[in-house]
Amino acid sequence: STADYVKNGGHGTRVAGAILYPYGISSVEQPYKLPCFVRNLRVLDNNNSLTHKLPAELMKQIVEDNRDCKIFNLSINSNVASRLKHMSSWAASIDSLINDHNVVFLISTGNLTRADIKHYLGTGINYPDFLEQPYCRIANPAQSSFAITVGSVNHTSFEDNDYVSLGVENDISAFSRVGTGIWGMIKPDVVEYGGGLVISKTGNVVSGKDSISPELIRSTLDGGTAVGSDLVGTSFAAPKVSYIIAQLLKLYPDEDSNLLRALVVQGARLPSAFFENPTLRSMKCFGYGIPSVDRVTRNTDQRITFYNTGKIKADEGHVYSLNIPEFLRSPVEEYDILIEITLSYSAKVRRTRQRSKSYLSTWLDWTSSKIDEPLEDFKDYILKEIVEGESTTYDAEHRKTMKHLNWKINSDSRWGVEGISRANSTVQKDWAVIKSHDLPKDLSFAVRGHKGWDKLFSEVPYSFVVSIEILNSNLEIYEAIKVENEVETEAKTEVSLK
Repeated sequence: STADYVKNGGHGTRVAGAILYPYGISSVEQPYKLPCFVRNLRVLDNNNSLTHKLPAELMKQIVEDNRDCKIFNLSINSNVASRLKHMSSWAASIDSLINDHNVVFLISTGNLTRADIKHYLGTGINYPDFLEQPYCRIANPAQSSFAITVGSVNHTSFEDNDYVSLGVENDISAFSRVGTGIWGMIKPDVVEYGGGLVISKTGNVVSGKDSISPELIRSTLDGGTAVGSDLVGTSFAAPKVSYIIAQLLKLYPDEDSNLLRALVVQGARLPSAFFENPTLRSMKCFGYGIPSVDRVTRNTDQRITFYNTGKIKADEGHVYSLNIPEFLRSPVEEYDILIEITLSYSAKVRRTRQRSKSYLSTWLDWTSSKIDEPLEDFKDYILKEIVEGESTTYDAEHRKTMKHLNWKINSDSRWGVEGISRANSTVQKDWAVIKSHDLPKDLSFAVRGHKGWDKLFSEVPYSFVVSIEILNSNLEIYEAIKVENEVETEAKTEVSLK
């Protein structure tokens, strides 16, 4: 049967509806064209519990029985926080399926119950401080290395004589479990609008309100309306990102799944002041932020995005370089230029390992040139890093004196967001804002492969994305940067150093 037997409007019905109507139903323009096909696989019983005793085997069966599907939305989690020592069999199976079958998994972070929240409030741990408690960490299998893990934020706030919302617009939803993930990975990857909760002004009663709940399709099997705003959860945030992935898949039907993941993260942005100054708490709550379908799928006159997909081995480096037009580097101009970088990759995994860099057969990271560091000098530096002792003209002492881009997160947890290293994750985004007159003639980057447990040095797939955007200005830069770099698929600037 394909019926949704979960009472009070169903769970799978709402999840599928959030993919098809990510911005609600009543506000869409008619006639409405559905964005994609959805294959809804019922795996929950009427008590909203997983019927399969071995979730890892269930994941394998689902992917292998649906080879024509590339996007899998999993709005199902364990009831408790994920463990921090070993990757679970459920999450590890998802990682293997993503790498082996080139598919995308989107997983909700999991929810705290209202009883959980009431307990914390009753013990004097207020919102959002209680989310720092170990029990509130993301739930299995959201710690999966290669899946896109999605948390929830409030889409609005609420207050009347009796109730006030827990958080305002773009604050973390009170029920949304948070990171970091296993081994210091940045999780969730992104967040979307899954609704919010309110608390009574007397008595600590935690409840929902229609005005701060997402509008979703409901099953009418047990009666009730076909559309309603009567439930919240990370289950309904994840499918909104699945909708964005579906739009990307139309644009890039033949590309590697790592590109889809990279572009979603590239198009995400931390809310409010956290974009300028990310903190450990903001990264644990929001990951890389809220993705915009426009930023994910389109450029503008003020923003240009370059990408490349490839394969790399341990002890190899791929170097990329972008030329910056002279007019943008004029010493008389003071535009704010945003540079965003995202690397996404997958590899074979071994569940028995206890660190991300030993869990993976090969692990990758990226680095950038210093400001005004010539491409040839940067290549020498990368070659020196990869092949220790190689004879090059690289001058280590001189490089230390050169200015560098102030990346917001950084690969060293001491320099960006304290306690966070982008290199611990398999999707690694960072961004920096630089004055236009400080821009170098060219910007260079390197993707580097490092040894994991694979002694055969097998290739692993990756995608690398670079965006340049002018902030708070209508100056058009897209065409000028495009022409400067002769953007053609066959003419990607890539040098492999072996």
